[in-house]
Amino acid sequence: MARDDPNERLAFFRPASLPGTEVMAAYESSQPWHMFHERYAFCVCRTAAAGVRYRGREDLVRGGSVLVREPGETHYNTFIAAPAEFKTLFVEPPLFLQAARELGSRGFHFPPTPITQDPYLFRALERLCSSIEHGGEDLELQCLFAAAVAAIVPHAERGAPAAELSNSKLAVERAKAHLKERFNELVSLDELAAVARVSRFHLVHAFTKETGLPPHAYQMHIRVERARGLLQRGISVTRAAASVGFADQSHFGRCFKRIMRVTPNDYARATARSSNSTTALAP
Repeated sequence: MARDDPNERLAFFRPASLPGTEVMAAYESSQPWHMFHERYAFCVCRTAAAGVRYRGREDLVRGGSVLVREPGETHYNTFIAAPAEFKTLFVEPPLFLQAARELGSRGFHFPPTPITQDPYLFRALERLCSSIEHGGEDLELQCLFAAAVAAIVPHAERGAPAAELSNSKLAVERAKAHLKERFNELVSLDELAAVARVSRFHLVHAFTKETGLPPHAYQMHIRVERARGLLQRGISVTRAAASVGFADQSHFGRCFKRIMRVTPNDYARATARSSNSTTALAP
């Protein structure tokens, strides 16, 4: 496990005028990330030189890149060549899909390598994230959000991806759905393989290849993500830990910090601030 980086600074922003959104700003980030999202995530990298593994392939992220992550997916860095500065806009699925429908999209899926150097998209997202970070007025934020979604939608592939899934991918999707449904319970590999309708060995191999995480780690990321949502709503750390299946609060704290890079208490304090203020966090 990597040591904490004293130079890394993180900050979180939740604008009241854009409910369902959150921005995380990272500065001097030189440790690898391994993340799971239940929200759409749009990351604008001002400076970066890193490898990222996503959907079974590795790509290079550099300054000016935009990374798109769909709900239920993971990604992780394979190497970090230099400290990065980036901002990530998280959007709850119903909010993003409603906005996309208003733009005429009936549903879409992002391509296998959702890393783009599109300067128009970069500017739209960067302006929105910066305005949220610096406390922009409500109408300004809402207009910038609309402009950002309009810039995102053309990068999507139309059509339903499920029809193109192979048997292995369908097995992984069944397993992922089961882990999401039973995220706060003990789930055995035999049970998961039965749900997925493949052997245990095939499932572990396919699941890890497809998501970047073995099933048990994927479930842990779900737990932390669900706990993050509870903390955001003002639920105490103790109750959040118990609600997502942690009997040991210290274990919860270690897992949360390993994934989110801040402690549950620090995250709760940051997100409890007023709509246009924040707490800068150093792990």
